[in-house]
Amino acid sequence: MRNMFLIAIFGLFCLNGFGQITNNGYNDTNTNYQSDSLLYRKERKVTIDGKTSYKDYKLIALNNDTTIVDTILTIQKKYKFNFLRKDNFELIEFANQGETFNNLGYNFYNSAVLPSIGFNAKQFNYYTLNDIYYYRVPTPTSELMYRKGIQQGQVADVFLTANTSKEFNIYIAYKGVKSEGRYQNSKSDQRNFRTSFNYHTKNKRYYLRGHMYGYNLNNEQNGGLTPQSVIYFENNNPNYNDRSRLEVNYNNADNTLEGKRYYIDQIVTLFSNRSFEKNNVKSQIKTPKPLDSLHKNFRIKPNDSIQKSIKLAQKDAVKPIDSLSLDAVALTSLELKKDTLSVIDKIEKQLFNLQLGNSLLYETEHYRFNQTSASSIYGNAFESVIKDHTSYQTFNGELFLKLYSVYTGSVKFKVDYFTYNYHYNSVLFYNDKTIGDKIKGNAFSIGAEWVKTFGDLQLTADASTIAIGNLNGNTIKTGITYKMDDLFNFKGYAEFTSKVPEFNKQLYQSDYIKYNWQNNFGNEKITTFGGAFNSEKWATVEASYNIIDNYTYFNQESLPEQASETLNYFKIKLLKEFTVGKFSLDNTVMYQNVVTGQSFFRVPTWVTRNTLYYATDVFKGKPLYLQTGVTFNYFSNYLMNAYNPLISEFYLQDATNIGNFPLLEFFLNFRIQRTRFYLQLENFSGGFTGRNYYSAPSYPYRDLTFRIGMVWNFFI
Repeated sequence: MRNMFLIAIFGLFCLNGFGQITNNGYNDTNTNYQSDSLLYRKERKVTIDGKTSYKDYKLIALNNDTTIVDTILTIQKKYKFNFLRKDNFELIEFANQGETFNNLGYNFYNSAVLPSIGFNAKQFNYYTLNDIYYYRVPTPTSELMYRKGIQQGQVADVFLTANTSKEFNIYIAYKGVKSEGRYQNSKSDQRNFRTSFNYHTKNKRYYLRGHMYGYNLNNEQNGGLTPQSVIYFENNNPNYNDRSRLEVNYNNADNTLEGKRYYIDQIVTLFSNRSFEKNNVKSQIKTPKPLDSLHKNFRIKPNDSIQKSIKLAQKDAVKPIDSLSLDAVALTSLELKKDTLSVIDKIEKQLFNLQLGNSLLYETEHYRFNQTSASSIYGNAFESVIKDHTSYQTFNGELFLKLYSVYTGSVKFKVDYFTYNYHYNSVLFYNDKTIGDKIKGNAFSIGAEWVKTFGDLQLTADASTIAIGNLNGNTIKTGITYKMDDLFNFKGYAEFTSKVPEFNKQLYQSDYIKYNWQNNFGNEKITTFGGAFNSEKWATVEASYNIIDNYTYFNQESLPEQASETLNYFKIKLLKEFTVGKFSLDNTVMYQNVVTGQSFFRVPTWVTRNTLYYATDVFKGKPLYLQTGVTFNYFSNYLMNAYNPLISEFYLQDATNIGNFPLLEFFLNFRIQRTRFYLQLENFSGGFTGRNYYSAPSYPYRDLTFRIGMVWNFFI
């Protein structure tokens, strides 16, 4: 964690540098002024954009969807206060912070045509391309997130972003996770470093952005509790209230996913045709804004003159609109320039636009499982010391031409070149088997995207196919979005994808004899239909129906297998909050049904989360906003997948039903200015509902735990 704190300190110095107020050569000998540690002894000249508001602090996703940096405290923020910083409703976490999660629900929408490395139990804390944001901020901005770990340690996530000009922004972030855990050999030690930049020319005809991402996700592994320890746990044996006394299957192993990714994209406008339409807006006077958002320069005077620095205009100082002039409003120590007053009488409209762009991505990944001595639970081994290592390198380059017109909408033609090298050190020969050492090749794909808006209706389509190469696959995605004012909005989609299974299911080598395979699986064929209806007045409903042929999974022996039966999986989720006065009940309920394929695909029928909470402003002047209540989590009994840390995957098991236990959490959250504080008492129901709570067979969920944390935003 030392590196994380060094970055945080560096960020504070940077903020200090960006936040300096320039010296204008004015001397002030006022003693009160001199004693203020935030001020120089000389007058400063501060330049602040008068149009700046919280809406100007923007974060931009890969697909250019833009949201704002907000500091409000909502129940949704509470759900995201975890080390992933995502709502984990469809997941159940393991006992220690930084460990893996078991899935309670699945999403097959937006499947990639190109295969990934696999090792899915290590992927939860991995940042995909869509998890990296690009910022645009009028002043330097930073955020610090802290959350207490289990026993010892913490998670801290800090970022700093600043625009050196209106055209260029840089962003740097670091997240570190260290948590000891209560069980033997379950320590988490993970690091995520991200940095991004984005640039555009003043005329906005050229855009450039990119990022670098480095990560090391390490977890000690113990193979879960032994059968005898499971009995001690479930019987609540007082001799084992200290969970470190419970025996585990082994205490000498760890697994790691580490790597680096480099990404850059750019786009240039070749031709653009715009028109201006008149907008009948009457001329009006822009009211001067508070000092913290003024557009032009003002002087900070000594304390004895601050109270006189701004005087309200007298009634007779304001002239009628038809004779309005700059001196119509008298302000002392504040000079309003001509652009303070503006009349909006025209709107720019895009008629035609032609753009050329490309993107480049290079990534290297390594998965390792190390064990100082082999364990019998995985069978016989070639070596007494286990050192499994899988490497993967990939390069992806895309070239595209994007056309927009008022008649066709946005049409994008794209070509992609993809190379991959998934490999081990050597070919493996044993008995009558030969296991290859690599899957290496390239692929060339072509495709197109289309977006067209008809008033409140938007249609989208995206199609691509691998035309040449060692892989084969294709995808067609369609979508429709409709918005009825502020009453509701609806999104529907359909997707048809054929893709190669993940690389670790095709080829794997290990020092354990059983865990060596080379398969020639057919393409997974995924068809999914879904939609979401969202209305603050009524409710939010999300539903999907998935049909998958050749579904690939890990069977009861932890070996990859491809299903001969078609999987039909239906999921519907309802979200609704009821509020009466200062009390609210927030509900999320999910129903799932595996119509066919129950023998290899298991999910709970019901998953629910219900939060009853009280929220109010506290004290005069509302300096503190309070939120307190209880969250109830529950999922029905089912044959939950088991966890295999050797291959970092979940596999089928038929011995143990898990579920049908409540998880109750008490929380007290509050916000002071731009800082949100979180106090949580997790699983306080465990003491009176029985010790039957598990995240996976032999892996208990965490016991009663008190957690504290905060999220602190800085704006200069």
